[in-house]
Amino acid sequence: MRKVSFALVGALIGMVAVSCWIGGVIGWEQRGQWPAWLIVPLGVGMGPMYLAGDLMTLADGRLHDMIALPQALAGGLAGGGVGWLIARFRN
Repeated sequence: MRKVSFALVGALIGMVAVSCWIGGVIGWEQRGQWPAWLIVPLGVGMGPMYLAGDLMTLADGRLHDMIALPQALAGGLAGGGVGWLIARFRN
């Protein structure tokens, strides 16, 4: 059970980290619209909102127009694997 909980937490952290990275990239691409000191922090803060929006889009049954979810799944898989390994080595 401990391995599963570590894997789930790792997957969640991985998904949020990747979505924050995507938000930072989108913020950097829109740097002309925001003040210079807000470019990356505001973009990174918007990353989880992109992920939540993608989950709502998925709940509506639409599989297109997603921003963060496809890449965040890969980050979640990597984070889950790291969490599983941490739990395994802690035992």
